[in-house]
Order: sequence, then C-alpha cells, then structure tokens
Amino acid sequence: MGARTAAPGAPGLGRGPEARTEPVRWLSRRFPAFCSMDDPSSSETDDAPSPSAPDAPDEVNPWVVRFFLILAFGLAFGIEGMTLVRSYLLSGEGESKTVAEKQEAPTGARGPQASDAPLRIGDDLLPATDVTERVVEMQVRAQSSGPWTFRLAVAVDNRTDTPYRLTLRALETDDGTVLDERRTATWPPGDSTRFRAAWPMGADARPQSLIAEAQLQYAADSTRTVRRRISFGHVPVQMER
Repeated sequence: MGARTAAPGAPGLGRGPEARTEPVRWLSRRFPAFCSMDDPSSSETDDAPSPSAPDAPDEVNPWVVRFFLILAFGLAFGIEGMTLVRSYLLSGEGESKTVAEKQEAPTGARGPQASDAPLRIGDDLLPATDVTERVVEMQVRAQSSGPWTFRLAVAVDNRTDTPYRLTLRALETDDGTVLDERRTATWPPGDSTRFRAAWPMGADARPQSLIAEAQLQYAADSTRTVRRRISFGHVPVQMER
C-alpha cells in the first residue's frame, strides 16, 4: 500500500498528546459552527448557573410614609399657631395698656409733655384740657440800654362747670438760663378773660421753652392736673428806644 498524503493544511498524524488534540483544533478552525455545537466547554458554559441578580430593595410601608407626612404637617401648623397666638396676646396687652392710660388721664396728674411743634400765635396752649387757652400775643420787647422782656398773652375761655387755674413757670432761654418766676391766674366756671405774663431776660436772649400747668377742681378731693413743656420757635423782637 502506498503512503497516504495529508490534505493541505490538515494536521499531521503524529504521536503523543499533542498529536491527539491537533485534529480537534484543526476542525474547530475549519468548521467553527459545527464545533461550537459540540464543544463541551460551551455546554458547560450554558449549563452553568448565571450569577444571581442583586435582590430588589424591599418596598417601603405606605403607613410609615403617611406617619411622617402627618408629623411634618402637624409640627408646621403647631409652630404657626403658637406664633399667631403669641402675637395676638402681645397686641392685646398693648391695646389694653393704652386704653388704661387714656382712662386714667382725666383724673390723675400728668407730667410735663413735650410739645410736638413750636408754639405759634393762634395755637391752643393745653389741648388736653376742656378749657380753651388760645395764644394771642408772643413777642420780645428789646431795649438798647436795658434788659429784654418776653411777653405772652393767652385768651382763656372756661366753659366748664369747675374752677380753672393756669400757671406758667420755668421759662428757659436759649443761653440755658432758667427763670423761676411763676405767673398764675384763676377763672371761675363760665369766665373768659385774657391772661398776660412777662419775664425779664438778658440782652440778646430768646425764649426756648416754658412749662404750662392747668388745674381743674372737680370736687373737694378731686383735682385734675395737666402739664406740658412748650417749645418756642421764632419769636419776633420789637426794639424800643
């Protein structure tokens, strides 16, 4: 028998472990589809269990979510309610205190109140009283060789049923001097007269402020006193020779 010749590219028929596996390698290269079907490694790969996917997260209990929502809304409404109640109580205390002061003013004595604006001709001297005290004259009489004098005239109309007493005191000039002279007058019920007062001052002095005090005698043991610190703006100066 003649010697067999191998097909081109066919594996040689040698001996040993490599000779036995060589045909398998050659077939796998020539017929990959066929060998892949019978390849035990591929079957082992197919049969091998796929790695398990990670466990899905447990579902959240809806009651827990509702509980936290109710808790959050409850805290928010509670804080807002406490804020409203507190502001209401504070405002109520302020209003009640203001009303009490207004009710106590007619029967009690009131301290000197600073005037809001400088006193002018035609202004009411003490607006807080029931008596009209209208300023009708306000000027400084100046002399070239003598002291200056501040003159103030007030038309008082007492239409109340009680005696009325007006006191003007503590005149302060623009140089800081305070004159202690008091000017006082009394009006019976229904009386209307003009009250004139004068204070000698130093040369070139101007009136700065004055305290006006009114007293109304309601009964033998009941007197209402109203005080006000009056400020003066521009007071005209009349020169005399």
